[in-house]
Amino acid sequence: MYYIVNQTKHIIAADKTLLDILDVANLNELHKNIALESIDFTILTDTTLEITTNQSSTSYEIVKSTMTSLLGDLTLIEVVESNQIQKEESLVKADSINIDDGINELIDELQDETKEDEPFELLSNDDSLTIDETKVENIEDTESISIPDDELLDLMSDDKTEVDLKNKEEDTPFLSEEIDIVSDNELEETDPIVIDVAKVSQKIGITSDDYNAFLNEYIDTALTLEDDLKSEDKNKTSHAITTLSHLSNVLHLPLLNNIIEQINHSDNGIQNADIEHFYKTLGRLTTDTNTIDILEVMPEETSEERLTIEPSISELVIEKDDDSSNDDSFGTIDLSDVKPIHFDFQLEEAASDLGLPVELIEEFVIDFIAQAHTETDNMLEAYKKGDLKAIQKIGHLLKGTSSNLRINPLAETLYKIQFCEDSSKLEDLIKEYWAHFLSFETKINLISK
Repeated sequence: MYYIVNQTKHIIAADKTLLDILDVANLNELHKNIALESIDFTILTDTTLEITTNQSSTSYEIVKSTMTSLLGDLTLIEVVESNQIQKEESLVKADSINIDDGINELIDELQDETKEDEPFELLSNDDSLTIDETKVENIEDTESISIPDDELLDLMSDDKTEVDLKNKEEDTPFLSEEIDIVSDNELEETDPIVIDVAKVSQKIGITSDDYNAFLNEYIDTALTLEDDLKSEDKNKTSHAITTLSHLSNVLHLPLLNNIIEQINHSDNGIQNADIEHFYKTLGRLTTDTNTIDILEVMPEETSEERLTIEPSISELVIEKDDDSSNDDSFGTIDLSDVKPIHFDFQLEEAASDLGLPVELIEEFVIDFIAQAHTETDNMLEAYKKGDLKAIQKIGHLLKGTSSNLRINPLAETLYKIQFCEDSSKLEDLIKEYWAHFLSFETKINLISK
């Protein structure tokens, strides 16, 4: 079995035998499963590969070969099945046994002939005597070893065992440090969580910039799902947990995934505390790059302020409704007469830029269109109630998603909405955004059909 990876460790070719073993029809389906983490290729050593699926995890021997192509340096990896390795090893072993048997028979024959001609020569061999003497010395040493009765009683004592274990724990700093880390809750809630973007993005097979963009999108998604996590509707809660758990796995955020698992299995009384812990931890995420401010949605505030500074969109609208009167309204916006503004967008170009299959990008785009309809309704409602902050927040949310999917003209209009401070300009900006969105939606609908 063979497969080929490029310089970013992205699989660009695989033979049919490997695809059949992984139960995928083609390379696009393999890419989709890898992106969803249903299949994972892990290079353990230079000669060992582990392939993990939802059903099993299997280790294989591999042989790497470097190739030069018009696309740059490629690596051909030969995957050897374990039963093939065992078969080859057994053949080598069998050959070795046959050779050894033949040599032993030949030696026996020579020794028999030697015994007939020189019956006492073997007895005078110095090496044989040396070996025998050594064995005798070892036996004598063994016989001379004795254990005093007092020490024997100590070995049988449970108290002695407990003392030894305590001494071992004191001599092992790693254990004590680990315990300190677990028990120091104050340290946990204040220290930043630094993500090694270069390492994680290389493992996933995307660029550092793309990882930062996806991480920003993950944070936005988590904020919008806060209401669903706290909802008494089990379907909403289950959907939110499944979504966040999947995205945490894809982005290799095990700490957040563990908290989500706790939320999933905790009782109602404890669940709210776990949800609070999740959003506090989310606010501590940081990266080494300065291209995107990941902590933009979580400024450095006190713990109590963090819980209220970034509520979900629906909470923002409700809060404004409680605190404001109709006098604060910006008016109403009618989008029925907005005409589409055409711009070019190609799924293939976006897929190539992101290093993902076209089918997967198309799924993301369809999900984004549904999200945009919902959030645009929220935006119009916030405009009617005069809630500038909610409008900016929705603009930020949709801008992040459209930018990640490389829908650049749409992202630019949403960027203007996100940072608009003059309510008199909002209507024109929202209509401009909607005109671009209508064109985009029409194009995607035609492609899907």
